[in-house]
Amino acid sequence: MALTFKCEHCHKQISAPDSVGGKRGKCPFCKQSTYIPMPVSEDEILDMAPLDEEDERQHQKLVDELRAKEHDLIANTGATESVPLSERDDLSSEDLHHFVINYCLDMAEGNLERAHKHASELKPYNKLAAEAIKYFQIVQGDEPALANIPQPVVQGFLKDLIERIK
Repeated sequence: MALTFKCEHCHKQISAPDSVGGKRGKCPFCKQSTYIPMPVSEDEILDMAPLDEEDERQHQKLVDELRAKEHDLIANTGATESVPLSERDDLSSEDLHHFVINYCLDMAEGNLERAHKHASELKPYNKLAAEAIKYFQIVQGDEPALANIPQPVVQGFLKDLIERIK
């Protein structure tokens, strides 16, 4: 029996014998190395139930009630809800610091999509974001969240981030 799958590079459909499942092979179209998935037996296929619309409605109702309670608690404690960065007049480079840290953490963990999201959140604040990154390049050793990432690696992430926000 043949395995049918898509090349992870060119996304064209490929067939291969079951015996090569779990190995890498060269795509006949783009010539790139691609993973050949293992064959799936009937024992491995799980039965799935359809989504219960009533459960989903009840869950959403609970979420809405919790949000309302949270809003009331914030109002009763006198705390103010945070103003979005785009609406603030007093924005400083320190306000962008967490985006820089999260970018580095996500890059180190291989969460590229999330890292790029942090970069895109910084991009509208180009000049201010560049200041935050340059400042962070100087004081990065003081950031405990990044202690497990070698400093040269973090410096590389920061250089990459500067390029992304240009």
